[in-house]
Amino acid sequence: MSDSPYADEDLVYVDPKKRMVIGRVEFAKNGNAKALLMPEEEVTEAKEGRRPRIPRKRYYPWGTYRSMRKLYKIDGGITEDDRRIPLDDAMEKSSKEPFWN
Repeated sequence: MSDSPYADEDLVYVDPKKRMVIGRVEFAKNGNAKALLMPEEEVTEAKEGRRPRIPRKRYYPWGTYRSMRKLYKIDGGITEDDRRIPLDDAMEKSSKEPFWN
């Protein structure tokens, strides 16, 4: 287990590029989660004959610490058992048991 200050059930904001937790999710008075705006990226010069790119507003994704850790591989992520088995074993098992994991 990691030495993280967050429990698996905590709702957190995550920075996908840096793969780190920003902080706990804040809620508005109406009970909805507040959207946390990402800083704007620098606008690059437009190529000749094209319009300059207009930066769009982006927000940090949020979810449970467990799911964000697994999705973005934060703190080493969560390792799952490798569920792949050889084809011969799968064919034999499926002929005996039609429904198996």
